Amino acid sequence: MTAGPAGGSTVQAIGDSAAWLLGHAKVGERLRVSERVEDSRGRRVALTPDTTILQVGPTLVRDGRVSVNAAADGLIREGTDQTFTYNWAVRANPRSAIGMDDRGRLMLVVVDGRQDGYSEGLGIAQTAELMKLLGAREAMNLDGGGSSVMVTSAAGIVNRPSDATGQRSLGNVFLVRP
Repeated sequence: MTAGPAGGSTVQAIGDSAAWLLGHAKVGERLRVSERVEDSRGRRVALTPDTTILQVGPTLVRDGRVSVNAAADGLIREGTDQTFTYNWAVRANPRSAIGMDDRGRLMLVVVDGRQDGYSEGLGIAQTAELMKLLGAREAMNLDGGGSSVMVTSAAGIVNRPSDATGQRSLGNVFLVRP
Protein backbone atom coordinates (compact mmCIF):
# COMPACT_ATOMS: atom_id res chain seq x y z
CA MET A 1 0.00 0.00 0.00
CA THR A 2 1.22 3.53 -0.72
CA ALA A 3 0.03 7.00 0.17
CA GLY A 4 -1.70 9.16 -2.42
CA PRO A 5 0.09 12.28 -3.65
CA ALA A 6 -0.24 15.42 -1.52
CA GLY A 7 -3.12 17.47 -2.89
CA GLY A 8 -3.79 14.84 -5.55
CA SER A 9 -5.78 11.69 -6.00
CA THR A 10 -5.38 8.17 -7.30
CA VAL A 11 -7.32 5.99 -9.69
CA GLN A 12 -7.48 2.26 -9.07
CA ALA A 13 -8.87 -0.71 -10.97
CA ILE A 14 -8.83 -4.50 -10.91
CA GLY A 15 -9.01 -7.24 -13.55
CA ASP A 16 -9.54 -6.17 -17.17
CA SER A 17 -10.14 -2.60 -16.03
CA ALA A 18 -6.63 -2.49 -14.50
CA ALA A 19 -5.08 -3.48 -17.83
CA TRP A 20 -7.12 -0.81 -19.61
CA LEU A 21 -6.15 1.82 -17.04
CA LEU A 22 -2.44 0.98 -17.33
CA GLY A 23 -2.67 1.32 -21.11
CA HIS A 24 -4.55 4.61 -21.16
CA ALA A 25 -3.75 6.64 -18.03
CA LYS A 26 -0.33 8.21 -17.54
CA VAL A 27 1.04 9.51 -14.24
CA GLY A 28 0.74 13.29 -14.06
CA GLU A 29 -1.80 13.60 -16.88
CA ARG A 30 -5.37 14.76 -16.32
CA LEU A 31 -8.10 12.23 -16.93
CA ARG A 32 -11.51 13.10 -18.30
CA VAL A 33 -14.13 11.22 -16.32
CA SER A 34 -17.73 10.73 -17.35
CA GLU A 35 -20.33 8.67 -15.59
CA ARG A 36 -23.49 6.87 -16.43
CA VAL A 37 -25.46 5.41 -13.57
CA GLU A 38 -28.21 2.89 -14.29
CA ASP A 39 -30.75 1.22 -12.06
CA SER A 40 -31.13 -2.56 -11.86
CA ARG A 41 -33.35 -2.52 -14.94
CA GLY A 42 -30.86 -0.58 -17.08
CA ARG A 43 -32.64 2.80 -16.91
CA ARG A 44 -30.40 5.85 -16.59
CA VAL A 45 -30.45 7.54 -13.17
CA ALA A 46 -30.05 11.31 -13.20
CA LEU A 47 -27.39 12.52 -10.77
CA THR A 48 -28.39 15.60 -8.77
CA PRO A 49 -27.01 17.16 -5.59
CA ASP A 50 -29.67 15.15 -3.71
CA THR A 51 -28.67 11.79 -5.23
CA THR A 52 -27.29 9.21 -2.84
CA ILE A 53 -25.59 6.11 -4.21
CA LEU A 54 -25.23 3.10 -1.96
CA GLN A 55 -23.14 0.10 -2.90
CA VAL A 56 -25.16 -2.99 -2.11
CA GLY A 57 -25.46 -6.39 -3.59
CA PRO A 58 -26.14 -8.87 -4.72
CA THR A 59 -29.86 -8.74 -5.34
CA LEU A 60 -31.60 -11.31 -3.14
CA VAL A 61 -35.31 -10.96 -3.96
CA ARG A 62 -36.98 -9.29 -6.94
CA ASP A 63 -40.74 -9.11 -7.49
CA GLY A 64 -41.29 -11.47 -4.54
CA ARG A 65 -39.04 -14.23 -5.93
CA VAL A 66 -35.55 -15.30 -4.95
CA SER A 67 -33.32 -13.65 -7.54
CA VAL A 68 -29.63 -14.34 -7.00
CA ASN A 69 -27.51 -14.20 -10.15
CA ALA A 70 -24.00 -14.95 -8.91
CA ALA A 71 -22.34 -14.45 -12.30
CA ALA A 72 -24.03 -11.12 -13.10
CA ASP A 73 -23.33 -9.81 -9.60
CA GLY A 74 -19.63 -10.58 -9.83
CA LEU A 75 -19.65 -13.34 -7.23
CA ILE A 76 -18.05 -15.88 -9.54
CA ARG A 77 -14.44 -15.08 -10.28
CA GLU A 78 -12.72 -16.44 -13.35
CA GLY A 79 -9.70 -18.70 -13.02
CA THR A 80 -8.85 -21.73 -10.98
CA ASP A 81 -8.93 -20.01 -7.57
CA GLN A 82 -12.59 -20.12 -6.53
CA THR A 83 -11.95 -19.35 -2.86
CA PHE A 84 -13.57 -15.91 -3.10
CA THR A 85 -16.77 -17.37 -4.53
CA TYR A 86 -16.92 -20.05 -1.87
CA ASN A 87 -15.85 -17.92 1.10
CA TRP A 88 -18.05 -14.94 0.28
CA ALA A 89 -21.11 -16.33 -1.46
CA VAL A 90 -21.53 -19.97 -0.45
CA ARG A 91 -20.05 -20.26 3.04
CA ALA A 92 -22.15 -19.30 6.04
CA ASN A 93 -21.24 -15.81 7.28
CA PRO A 94 -22.88 -13.03 9.25
CA ARG A 95 -25.13 -11.13 6.82
CA SER A 96 -27.00 -7.84 6.63
CA ALA A 97 -29.88 -7.24 4.23
CA ILE A 98 -32.36 -4.53 3.34
CA GLY A 99 -35.75 -5.11 1.79
CA MET A 100 -39.29 -3.94 1.34
CA ASP A 101 -42.46 -5.95 1.73
CA ASP A 102 -45.57 -5.74 -0.45
CA ARG A 103 -46.99 -2.98 1.79
CA GLY A 104 -43.89 -0.81 1.29
CA ARG A 105 -42.49 -1.39 4.77
CA LEU A 106 -38.73 -1.24 5.18
CA MET A 107 -37.01 -4.42 6.37
CA LEU A 108 -33.55 -4.30 7.96
CA VAL A 109 -32.25 -7.78 8.81
CA VAL A 110 -29.02 -8.88 10.47
CA VAL A 111 -28.01 -12.53 10.83
CA ASP A 112 -25.24 -13.35 13.29
CA GLY A 113 -22.59 -15.89 12.37
CA ARG A 114 -19.14 -17.41 12.93
CA GLN A 115 -20.16 -18.29 16.49
CA ASP A 116 -20.20 -22.03 17.20
CA GLY A 117 -23.20 -23.08 19.26
CA TYR A 118 -24.99 -19.78 18.65
CA SER A 119 -25.15 -18.95 14.93
CA GLU A 120 -23.11 -20.09 11.96
CA GLY A 121 -24.59 -17.46 9.60
CA LEU A 122 -25.99 -17.90 6.09
CA GLY A 123 -24.78 -18.12 2.50
CA ILE A 124 -26.10 -15.65 -0.06
CA ALA A 125 -28.77 -18.04 -1.40
CA GLN A 126 -29.92 -18.81 2.15
CA THR A 127 -30.12 -15.09 2.92
CA ALA A 128 -32.33 -14.64 -0.15
CA GLU A 129 -34.61 -17.45 1.03
CA LEU A 130 -34.82 -15.87 4.50
CA MET A 131 -35.78 -12.47 3.09
CA LYS A 132 -38.48 -14.08 0.94
CA LEU A 133 -39.80 -16.04 3.94
CA LEU A 134 -39.92 -12.80 5.94
CA GLY A 135 -42.14 -11.32 3.22
CA ALA A 136 -39.70 -9.25 1.18
CA ARG A 137 -40.95 -8.19 -2.23
CA GLU A 138 -37.52 -6.67 -3.00
CA ALA A 139 -34.28 -7.28 -1.10
CA MET A 140 -30.55 -6.62 -1.42
CA ASN A 141 -27.56 -7.90 0.48
CA LEU A 142 -25.60 -5.31 2.43
CA ASP A 143 -22.20 -5.72 4.05
CA GLY A 144 -21.54 -8.85 6.08
CA GLY A 145 -19.05 -10.47 8.40
CA GLY A 146 -18.00 -8.40 11.38
CA SER A 147 -19.70 -5.38 9.78
CA SER A 148 -23.14 -6.90 10.46
CA VAL A 149 -24.31 -4.93 13.48
CA MET A 150 -27.82 -3.76 14.39
CA VAL A 151 -28.14 -0.85 16.81
CA THR A 152 -31.30 0.78 18.18
CA SER A 153 -31.55 3.99 20.17
CA ALA A 154 -33.37 2.18 22.96
CA ALA A 155 -31.21 -0.93 23.36
CA GLY A 156 -27.89 -0.19 21.68
CA ILE A 157 -26.35 -3.18 19.89
CA VAL A 158 -29.07 -5.85 19.65
CA ASN A 159 -27.15 -8.64 17.93
CA ARG A 160 -23.86 -10.44 18.53
CA PRO A 161 -21.20 -9.09 16.12
CA SER A 162 -18.77 -11.79 15.03
CA ASP A 163 -15.49 -9.94 15.57
CA ALA A 164 -13.77 -10.92 18.81
CA THR A 165 -13.01 -7.24 19.38
CA GLY A 166 -16.71 -6.30 19.15
CA GLN A 167 -18.33 -3.65 16.98
CA ARG A 168 -16.27 -2.39 14.04
CA SER A 169 -15.71 1.29 13.47
CA LEU A 170 -17.46 1.80 10.11
CA GLY A 171 -18.41 4.78 8.00
CA ASN A 172 -21.73 3.31 6.76
CA VAL A 173 -24.98 3.59 8.63
CA PHE A 174 -28.70 3.58 7.92
CA LEU A 175 -30.45 6.15 10.04
CA VAL A 176 -34.15 5.33 10.23
CA ARG A 177 -36.34 8.05 11.69
CA PRO A 178 -40.04 7.84 12.40
